[in-house]
Amino acid sequence: MIREIHIFKDGQTLFQDVIVPNKDLDTSAVMMLVSSSAKKLQEWKIDSMEIERYRYVYMNSHGTQFILTMDRQASLQKVTEAMMDLVSKFMTVFENALETNEWKSTDFSPFGVGFRKIVAKIPVKMCLAGHGGTGKTTLLELATLPSRGPPQEYIPTFFGDKALLKADFDPYIFSMFDLGGQDRFVQEWGKIIRSGSLVVIVTDSTKDNLSWTKRVAYPVLRAELPYARAISIANKQDLKGALSPDEVGKKLGVPAYGMQANQRNFRDRWLKLLRALAFEEIDFTIVGEIVEVD
Repeated sequence: MIREIHIFKDGQTLFQDVIVPNKDLDTSAVMMLVSSSAKKLQEWKIDSMEIERYRYVYMNSHGTQFILTMDRQASLQKVTEAMMDLVSKFMTVFENALETNEWKSTDFSPFGVGFRKIVAKIPVKMCLAGHGGTGKTTLLELATLPSRGPPQEYIPTFFGDKALLKADFDPYIFSMFDLGGQDRFVQEWGKIIRSGSLVVIVTDSTKDNLSWTKRVAYPVLRAELPYARAISIANKQDLKGALSPDEVGKKLGVPAYGMQANQRNFRDRWLKLLRALAFEEIDFTIVGEIVEVD
């Protein structure tokens, strides 16, 4: 997912829009480094650099530096295509101003609407990972098919399901992947989850299921999505003997949030959790940094 855009000319900021701020690094220092590299590029050439869990995609055109900050885990190809689209639209409106001193007094803020429309064209990939029967499909349908209501019986997912989700996530749209949780499918997750920015680890809040998650699911997630943001769902909280969200979170090493996915009145809570994860408004863990507790 694209998080920020910065546009510079002669060391001055022409335009910036921060959708999800970078809270880990000194943005000013990073922008100075990246814009310096961008200035050296040939016209319309695109390059990128990676710093921790972020990737910076940049271009130089008409002496102007364009920098997109994205999740390192997201699709570089799609963001590169978005950069070309973005710069083309920017030049259509402001090229004449950039070729004269007029740019120093030009208001570039109207470009914000166009920028967010471009961001909205790239769905944010979210993966629901967990063992079979923990409620992944139910959560997918709870989010995307509220009029039908969540299923009340378990039907195994074959390999994986996908659905687009539009809600209060502007400018983002989510592409949600429900990964088949049967043991024979887990080793195939890598074919589906590449470029995923967000991971929701779904459990049924039992000790056996947490053990399976750490033993079987974690190695695949670490190998394929080391920079993705993750939370866990302590599902089936209504069942006798269910571990509390705090217990689930401590054992998994990932913040856990309680849920009863087969109850329609949990839909608002579920959508708020998804939004808060995308905008980094709740506690989460980077997959490659998960520390488990026995």
